[in-house]
Amino acid sequence: MRSPLFIAALALALALAGAGCWTTTVGSISDPRAQRWLADNASSEMVVETADRAPDRIGVLIQAASPTEISFRTRETTVVPIERIRRLTVVKHGWGALEGAGIGAATGALLGALYGATRDLSPYERSIDCTIICNNSDAAGWEALLYGVIGFVGGTLTGVVIGHRDILDLR
Repeated sequence: MRSPLFIAALALALALAGAGCWTTTVGSISDPRAQRWLADNASSEMVVETADRAPDRIGVLIQAASPTEISFRTRETTVVPIERIRRLTVVKHGWGALEGAGIGAATGALLGALYGATRDLSPYERSIDCTIICNNSDAAGWEALLYGVIGFVGGTLTGVVIGHRDILDLR
């Protein structure tokens, strides 16, 4: 039987692992980093936040008339010029899965090791006939493996759903 406090800590760790990671690039449209961001994400669907009070647009693709004249086309064929854009966001679910897997596995293994090192051993585990877990060090290793795998699976699934957010903030 697992401690309710440990289960709550593991659930919190999985939630944090899947909370999503993001990368933000800040700059003006003439900034080389912003231009590189636009080139890297040109074929991706984006969420666009405009500088005016108009509602945000989802599912926007870059439309370039020339290398210096960039605008964005929505699914409704509305064209939004770059001068009205405040922030662009691209969600990458593959990167989110990798980040979630790493964070979930590390968090699960750490919590598992902590739990295994501090839990009470059963009478059989304390006996001379024990086979796999004979002390708290053994328990810490096995619990780290068990909860690391659970964290890996949970973090991967959560990361796929939430994804990695790549943001371009135009100021």
